[in-house]
Amino acid sequence: MIMIAFVRGRLSAIEDDCLIIDNNGIGLTVFAPLAMIDPRPAVGDELFLHTYLQVREDSWNLFGFSQKEQLKTFKLLIGVSGVGAKTALAVLNVLAVGTIAAAVSSNDYNVFCAVPGVGKKTAQRLTLELKDKITFAEDSLSAEDFGATKAVSSADNDVLAALLQLGFSATEARSLVIKAQQSLPEGSDNETLLMSAIRLSARS
Repeated sequence: MIMIAFVRGRLSAIEDDCLIIDNNGIGLTVFAPLAMIDPRPAVGDELFLHTYLQVREDSWNLFGFSQKEQLKTFKLLIGVSGVGAKTALAVLNVLAVGTIAAAVSSNDYNVFCAVPGVGKKTAQRLTLELKDKITFAEDSLSAEDFGATKAVSSADNDVLAALLQLGFSATEARSLVIKAQQSLPEGSDNETLLMSAIRLSARS
């Protein structure tokens, strides 16, 4: 069985949902959660990605992640009933690993509803089937980081979804929601939270 554990090479191009990586003169198409690659890569950069090769009858697809925890979480996500690689990648493009772990730990399926294409039933199934499987993600976070992910998880995800629709990246949207929550009284409604997040973005 062919296994590709990682890919190292020069970034040749960035497309909508994938990276083209020049690996010793061979251009590899690697599907990746682009919003979650840290630091954000630029064409010409040297990249190292942990990879998963999905072999199907009609295609071989290579998925890449900047962190091992992302790769582990991707494998868990595609193990959930009815969740394919495309949905799993969408989840990781919007939600950090720690946010996913916190949502599963607190049974907050609404967090997954912020991901385009994920409905209530799929979100509930993710929360249920990932229970007791994704605890490593919490262990890998510092107390400060996990506190930040819980802050996002407790937010009403309509606000996060609205920021994504306004053109903010997943990373920017999460950061703005956390900052807005911290600056407002507890229990503020979604409209107030959204307007505060937008004002904060104008200051940065």
